[in-house]
Formats: sequence, structure tokens, C-alpha cells
Amino acid sequence: MDDDIKRKVNLLGEPGVGKTSLILRFVNDVFGEEYLKTIGTNVYTKKVPVLGEDMKLVIYDIMGDSGFDSVREMAFEKSTGAIAVADISREETLSKLIDEWLPKYRKSAVDDAPIILAVNKVDLEDQELTREDVVDNASQYFENILFTSARTGENVEKMFNELGFETMYLQCSLESQEENILAMHKVIDEPKKLLSDLIAYGSQFGEIPFLTLDKLLYQSGIDKFSLEEDISEEDVLDFGDKLIEWYEENDSSKFAFTVEKLIEKYQRDS
Repeated sequence: MDDDIKRKVNLLGEPGVGKTSLILRFVNDVFGEEYLKTIGTNVYTKKVPVLGEDMKLVIYDIMGDSGFDSVREMAFEKSTGAIAVADISREETLSKLIDEWLPKYRKSAVDDAPIILAVNKVDLEDQELTREDVVDNASQYFENILFTSARTGENVEKMFNELGFETMYLQCSLESQEENILAMHKVIDEPKKLLSDLIAYGSQFGEIPFLTLDKLLYQSGIDKFSLEEDISEEDVLDFGDKLIEWYEENDSSKFAFTVEKLIEKYQRDS
């Protein structure tokens, strides 16, 4: 029986700030030069020591693209803490954290969930954010501010260990919210909303491997690096059909049924 203390936590931030790289440095102690584009939600786990006990952090890494609200809302549901990641070479990534990410996270996370700011990529020479400006302008929004580098490992372990300590006395449920999937978008009247729900379901509840999800998007003509742009209804429906086919081929009829219901809802609402 797994008796570990568990806490659901999130990484927040724009595409390319280094969320996945920070997680991989912490979990596997590795760093790669290639940009790691997250589609939907990837979940990682690692134990951290807190007050003489081991706590298992269940870390939700989500896509940073705008317009995929259902992916974010499901990942944030009942979260007990977060690391908000800004890129020291892109000043706008900090303002977007404060103006866009934090309000959405607070809406779904548990009350008083701590948020630590990670100003990442401090190993770069080209820096738009100064340490003084960050401390002066952002301190009020975060429990702590750390300057990190996924490349060198600077402050990465310290950051996750501190998040574990900060969440020690907060309670959360890691039970699936699958029953809420059809209610994430009360009206699915745009192709991008349907794509958001399909990705959210497949990556969080539908047990579909990340590489398979990536491949099905590509086969449907959807460029994962251009998700901020308009996406055609034809491509999204083709992606939905491919999800259904994959589930049926892998004897997962209940997951195929939910995807069918999401597509039916879109067709009614649009």
C-alpha cells in the first residue's frame, strides 16, 4: 500500500520558459538543448524530504499555449502549490505570469496554495530582467523568488524542496475529476475549444501516451508549435476521429465514448 504523503503541484508559465527542463533536471538530473514542447499535461513524481518524512510531489507540467483553458483548469484543480516560471531573457514572461496565469491558478487551486517564482535561465548572458526589478515588482505575488538554471541545476532542487515544505499542511485530493470533462467548456463552439478538451482528456484521464498524442496531432495536420494560430475544424475533427480509432484499437471503449461525446457536444453548440 502506498502510504506516502502526496501533494499535487503545478508549473506555470509561457511556452519556452523552461518548465519541462526544470522538472527533468529535478526528477532525472538531465538537461537537453532541444526545446521540449509539452502537449496537454505530463505528470511526474519525485519524493522530497520534509520534516523528517518523505513527501511525494505529483508535478503537473502543462502546455503554455493560450486558448487551452480546459487543459489548465483540470491541471489546476485542487492543486496545493505551484512554481511560476519566468524567462530572465524575456521580460514579458513575468508580466504574463502575474496578469494571466496567477488569477486562473488561484481560481482552481486550494485556498492559500503557495506559489514560488522561478526566474529561469540565469546562465544566459542576454538578460532583460534584473534581480532588483524582479524583487521590487514581483515580491508581493509570491511566497519566495529563486533564480534558477535548468542547464546548470542552480537552485532547482532547493526550489522543489521548498515547495514541498510550503505545502506540508495543505490538504488535497488526487482523485480523478474525469466526470467533469464534459463540463469544462459549457459551450464548445469553436474548433480550438474542442481541441483543448480533447487534449486535456487524452493527456490527463485518457491514458494516452505522450508520444502517441504528439503523433496523432501531426497526422491530423496540427502543428504543435503553432497552436496560438487558428486551427481548422476539419483538422480538429480528424484528430478526434484518430483518438477514437486509437482507443478502439487498444480496447479502451470507455475513453472512445467520452471523445465521441465531446465531438457531439461541439457539433450541437457550433
